[in-house]
Amino acid sequence: MQAYLDAIHDRVCPVCLDAVMAGNKFVRCGLPVGRKCPVEIYLPQIVDVVESVDSWLMEDYVNVLREKVCASCENSEGDFCALRLQADCPLDRYFMLVAEAIREVDAQINAISETAGIP
Repeated sequence: MQAYLDAIHDRVCPVCLDAVMAGNKFVRCGLPVGRKCPVEIYLPQIVDVVESVDSWLMEDYVNVLREKVCASCENSEGDFCALRLQADCPLDRYFMLVAEAIREVDAQINAISETAGIP
């Protein structure tokens, strides 16, 4: 999971509205105290979502995300999520970038496996 988290930190965190930046350099997450980024909380489930969908349509990924992650999120009440409706959920805002980062890590892992002759 660390490779996924590192890729997400490199790709997503610097463009996140909640990021604390020093010039162009990402310093830390600026979410309020007591609130943790859902990308970190639900990372294993998010990776499963991205790896389970084979589609060119982001809508297909989002539908599975809502079913597998959002439905069990502490900030969600069934189909209603106040954070998502207020565009205040980092996972919802940046899911496309998160999915791209996960796909890139998977591609790197597959390339290494193929190079090493691992089926």
